[in-house]
Amino acid sequence: MAAAQDQGQKPAQPQPSPSAAPSPSPETASPGDSTQLEPIKTPRPYYPQEAADKRLQGEVWISLLISETGDVEGTEIISGDPVLAKAAQDAMRKWKFKPYIRNGKPVKVRTKVPYDFAFRDKVDDRPTDPNGALESTPPGGAAGGSPASDTSGAVSHLRVSQGVMEGLLVHRVNPVYPPEARSRYIEGDVILQATIGKDGRIHNLRAVSGHPVLVEASIGAVQQWRYRPYLLKGEPVEVETTIKVQFHM
Repeated sequence: MAAAQDQGQKPAQPQPSPSAAPSPSPETASPGDSTQLEPIKTPRPYYPQEAADKRLQGEVWISLLISETGDVEGTEIISGDPVLAKAAQDAMRKWKFKPYIRNGKPVKVRTKVPYDFAFRDKVDDRPTDPNGALESTPPGGAAGGSPASDTSGAVSHLRVSQGVMEGLLVHRVNPVYPPEARSRYIEGDVILQATIGKDGRIHNLRAVSGHPVLVEASIGAVQQWRYRPYLLKGEPVEVETTIKVQFHM
């Protein structure tokens, strides 16, 4: 559960947080071929003043076309707040990678890159235990997960309680209390439904209930959360969970 309180304090200087280095779409690699993109130069986006003034946080995704020389040849905004996404796109145009080798020759590659924008005083990182992934005991086991199966009977994902997933959270961004909500004395809870992938990233986040002004602030923060993997029989699985965000003045 996350909470935002109106404390009337001036925020710390917002700080963009880059996510993991991107990789192109997987293909069978020959000996000596590249297996992932290796960044050489990655200047960080500035935090747009307009976004800072509005207290906007959020995750953006940018598509990159990388040339044979490792330069960014083309960019396209996939998702995210337009103001934040434009800042990320402008910075990524200046990124540089080692040439990507396939069949012994440099080739063009396309990849998708996420980038997180959050105020430093809203970021809460927790120590990561490499052996700390949670093992499930479905159905209805002590871990609190209930399996959902596809037509073949294989477990495709688990529905896991909010309390259980709280224990796996390693990177939290707390929401900012929206100035508009504060001026209109709007408070209350926002309920979000989240799909958390095998990589611990939130791949699908949608609002179930809450005031629209508060929902926007909640999604901008929660979409940046990261978790340790949830394991089923020793293998990471996709899970569904509910997240409550509280706003109190």
